[in-house]
Amino acid sequence: MTTVKHGIHELDVVELLDPVDKVELEGQWPAGTRGTVVSERDDVKLVEISDPEAFGAALDFISVPESRLKLISKHRN
Repeated sequence: MTTVKHGIHELDVVELLDPVDKVELEGQWPAGTRGTVVSERDDVKLVEISDPEAFGAALDFISVPESRLKLISKHRN
């Protein structure tokens, strides 16, 4: 039996497995923070962290290796 591993791609919703330094603000985004992949370059994904209470306004854009992300839901463009 063949096992198929689905990778993480643009528009997928992901969750951080480890804390990641903030780019636009001081501190870190804690493990469990969710975001949307907006771009990808090989194994590194650019993840948008947005504010759900501000109509999805972007708070930060962080670069995260795929190995430090958990796929929450897949979305095709």
